Amino acid sequence: MTAAVEWKAGGRPPTFSFYLTSHACKTNPQVAIAAAELADGITIEGPRGPEVAKRMRDAGLEAPVLFDGAGYKFENLPEPGKWIQQQALAGATRRLLPGVFIRWDKDSDAEFIDVVEAQRRIATDLGALILVAVDVRWVAKRTELVIEELQKCRFGAALVLGHRADPLSAGGAVEGLRHVAAKVERLFQFRCDHGSIGGMAFGAEHASIGLTTTTRHFATTEMRPRCRPGSSARLFVRSLLDWFLAHDVAGWTAAGRNVICHLPCCGGKPLSRFLDPDLDARWHNMNALADFARHILDAEPADRRIEFLNGCRDAVSQYGLAGFQGPEDPKAQLTSWVFS
Repeated sequence: MTAAVEWKAGGRPPTFSFYLTSHACKTNPQVAIAAAELADGITIEGPRGPEVAKRMRDAGLEAPVLFDGAGYKFENLPEPGKWIQQQALAGATRRLLPGVFIRWDKDSDAEFIDVVEAQRRIATDLGALILVAVDVRWVAKRTELVIEELQKCRFGAALVLGHRADPLSAGGAVEGLRHVAAKVERLFQFRCDHGSIGGMAFGAEHASIGLTTTTRHFATTEMRPRCRPGSSARLFVRSLLDWFLAHDVAGWTAAGRNVICHLPCCGGKPLSRFLDPDLDARWHNMNALADFARHILDAEPADRRIEFLNGCRDAVSQYGLAGFQGPEDPKAQLTSWVFS
């Protein structure tokens, strides 16, 4: 599958894109073009996405593009009909509603049902996917409800998971996502991390993977999102299937363990070099994520689940080894994939 793959209706193989902000595409169009070449396209966040995409088209971008209006985050978006039209004019592969957020309610399912039903009616009229950002507890604790409501969406649904840090670290979230991905047709995952590759392995149609902490998940102010201080680059370590600060990776090197990236992006150089603030880690991160995604998606459909789970098991086995001088314990998301 190449970046120019056409996402056709019905029976298509899963695809993935890199999730980029409008600002990132505007200020670093070459990074966006590189992202599109490594993946099956790009997803652009924000109301200005179609405008930015048209400029990139004029500059030679030919890859598929999706748009996340992020109505769950931004205000004053165009009304749905106009937003759909803007996406069409910008050459969107699939068209989505602007997006809404559904807060967690431990006592009632009413708001979830009402919001999804309202979005579903609009989407049916416009021939679009609904786009809902939800507190991850809906997927973790009310899995069957989420499945039942999203299954009714005629043209499919895009899902954004909300959490203060890593949504798939929440208890039951990985297991819930597995079931949702397996039972909901035309499920798109937006603003997600490498765990969404697992979602595709279990049946989701698409994953749009962010390259920064703020584009790998969504958090409301009430969720009190946390951010580690400092400006150290964040690196996706392919062998460990997780993100680590360059400062931490350099610490492993100082303790005697040099973490090498053998992909073409790095050519066997150590990841500790990204401690240098003048080096841009995005090219490495995109290549490392794409390498893992391709490994899973290029497998036979019946083998994708076991390939993904075996990859997680292999990664877990790398933690806490005597003499490794690296992280002792895998994070909650990774162990959840292994043991859920």
